[in-house]
Amino acid sequence: MDKTIVIIPSLDPDEHLAQTVEGLKAAGFSRFVLVDDGSDEEHKKNFPEPSDSVIVLHHEKNKGKGAALKTAFAYIAENLPDAEYMVTVDGDGQHAPLDAKKCVEAVGDDKNLCILGARCFKEDNVPLRSKMGNNITLFVFHKLCGIHISDTQTGLRAFSTALIPELLKIEGERFEYETNMLLKFKQNGVKIDEVPIETVYIEENHASHFRTVQDSFLVYKFILAYVASSAISFLVDITIFAIALKILTTVGFTGPAFSLFGKSMTLVQFFATVIARVISSVVNYTINKKKVFTYEKKDEKQKDNTIFKYYALAIPQMFVSAFAVTSLVRLLPIPDGATFITTLLKIVVDTIIFFVNYRIQRSWVFANKASKINETDGEKTV
Repeated sequence: MDKTIVIIPSLDPDEHLAQTVEGLKAAGFSRFVLVDDGSDEEHKKNFPEPSDSVIVLHHEKNKGKGAALKTAFAYIAENLPDAEYMVTVDGDGQHAPLDAKKCVEAVGDDKNLCILGARCFKEDNVPLRSKMGNNITLFVFHKLCGIHISDTQTGLRAFSTALIPELLKIEGERFEYETNMLLKFKQNGVKIDEVPIETVYIEENHASHFRTVQDSFLVYKFILAYVASSAISFLVDITIFAIALKILTTVGFTGPAFSLFGKSMTLVQFFATVIARVISSVVNYTINKKKVFTYEKKDEKQKDNTIFKYYALAIPQMFVSAFAVTSLVRLLPIPDGATFITTLLKIVVDTIIFFVNYRIQRSWVFANKASKINETDGEKTV
């Protein structure tokens, strides 16, 4: 444990913070970095006295849990080069010291692994809002992101200090940082595993600073960003289609009618569709890369082949959508001229593709698998 740093971010702590530190010391931990995230004067007295083994960092004003964690990570990287492991612990007494020790031990020698302390949400002492929040996030993580864990909200996490460069790049200043951490780890090839821990909730988790509306919005912002990107691309597609159709028709561009995937089209409609799809796909690719998945190269020598992957996915997806809708129309007893039903079928098909597409884009198109972590002359590099 002498190579492990315990990180405890805290805002307006009560007496449980000192008890948490003492309990962790009794479990064998000897080095601590606490971050006072803008606590008021009344609660500052509950932080332990700084010493050689206990570092207390201060934010002048409240910045959020994510910001506090990144402050601790940056401090460790700059001032504690001999540290090899980190474990983040909540200071409200809801993480048992021996569970923190189990998480660190589970990391072992794997510098590309994050261990989560997973609580059991089926126990009677779990507050309803915590149960609901975790169940909703579990569904999203399982179905949309392909991340199969049982506790998405746990603050007990252990990993190697070699992951600090990765951790400092992750967006988010408040509770959404912990969600973004899991998403980025998945996207960049950092392994995620769990160990079961004791489920402790003190006084219905009254000490939590989680803001139900604001922080829930931030936690699920990654989904809303993807939806917004798709909506913008759809509007661009429809607008460009209408403009192209008008221009081609005005200049007298004509062509014979033909059938494509069972749908009758003219050459004018076909070219207007292609022009619109090309432009809207470029818009979609750019927004997804910059804003939704925040892809960036690990170094200057790395090739950026995301655009090739994007179109390797987008082009087959367009044909799958057309084929699926056409097949359903032919298989189902749909009356002639019932375009409303056909449109509904297309909405269903494209909705399924929409969610599958998100998962593939995050895990493949914009994935940036972490390089192997090597040690040279005692220095760790990702």
